[in-house]
Amino acid sequence: MDFRGEATQLLQYMIDFRRELHQYPELSWQEFETTDRIERELNKLGLTCTRFQPTGLMAEIKGSRPGKTVALRADIDALPITEDSGVEFASKRPGIMHACGHDVHTAMLLGAAKLLLNHQEKINGTVRLIFQPAEEEGNGAETIIKQGAADGVDYFFGLHIKEFTEVGTISGRTGPQMAGAETFKLTVNGAAHHAGMPHIMGGVDATVVASEIVLALQTIVSRRVNPLDTAVVSVGTFHSGTRSNIISGQAKMEGTLRYQSEEVRELIKTQMIRISGGIAQAHGATAEVEWGQNIPPVINHDWVTSVAFKAAEKITGDPKKLVIVRGTTGAEDFGAYSKHGKACFLTVGVGGTYPGHNPKLVVDENAMPYGCALMVQVALDLLNTEEPDE
Repeated sequence: MDFRGEATQLLQYMIDFRRELHQYPELSWQEFETTDRIERELNKLGLTCTRFQPTGLMAEIKGSRPGKTVALRADIDALPITEDSGVEFASKRPGIMHACGHDVHTAMLLGAAKLLLNHQEKINGTVRLIFQPAEEEGNGAETIIKQGAADGVDYFFGLHIKEFTEVGTISGRTGPQMAGAETFKLTVNGAAHHAGMPHIMGGVDATVVASEIVLALQTIVSRRVNPLDTAVVSVGTFHSGTRSNIISGQAKMEGTLRYQSEEVRELIKTQMIRISGGIAQAHGATAEVEWGQNIPPVINHDWVTSVAFKAAEKITGDPKKLVIVRGTTGAEDFGAYSKHGKACFLTVGVGGTYPGHNPKLVVDENAMPYGCALMVQVALDLLNTEEPDE
């Protein structure tokens, strides 16, 4: 089947819907109008939707024969960015922009729904369409999974736009595709004192102690983690002190740790506690580490990814359009689905000269038929191909 050819016939439909979303973006957990728009489109196709709370939804297309279930996922939220792209359909909401391609993802999945309904007799099983909120918050997937989004699903597939890449190029790898990310807060408690007399009355400079900790944390990756493993420890904020003439009694920092395996994650966390506590104790201070949100890594299942790669070759018609890449230390909450089924997450090239999360981002919409067709091809191939025993 020439699914890309059929998807190309739907290009204007996808463009129109994408541009509507682009002009009226909504932030994470506020995608009420977006959810309504998607539901109306799915209802027009004869599909019944299940709403998530507070936003997002899913629908199912059941095939002519029973079988497994594959879920196709698109994220729907925008970013707190003031658009400066210059396109005629720019955001009409100041300070909010679809700067990460979620409008494109949504339009491609709606196009895929149309194609799948046109070929419903070829579906051996069920295709679930997941329109997920709050990816940018990092907890959208986990939230809707708790509401049943992943129940009964055997396979998950998702796509993301990729800037600076030729239109239609499909990229990915087996194994760790994107890193996990966990946030932390580290508080150092010293003893405030007069800045001119730091040597008396028990003053403990929290700024100095915390600065040593920041530098020492970098030795975790360089000296504790296997050089062949992926890991990053970054301190993003550092706040200390109240006045220029007072030695700080407290310093607070926040950051993230990135990892691709649970073993490395636990190693980093153990060393962070050990290093911060040891340095603080040496200076007569104390240090406390608090762990925040954890986004699991995106791990592409070997067989599901091999099916997706073959599907990409069918769609593009050009082996050079399939690019095997190294993993990235960026995070994506799609990884939450891989805890509930075998998953694969790939990217589709959209050209452009600016990266995602940039106010000047412009996407080549001619990439949408590639992504739309790939979703359809992957879904059908997963349902119609017998999975080998592991």
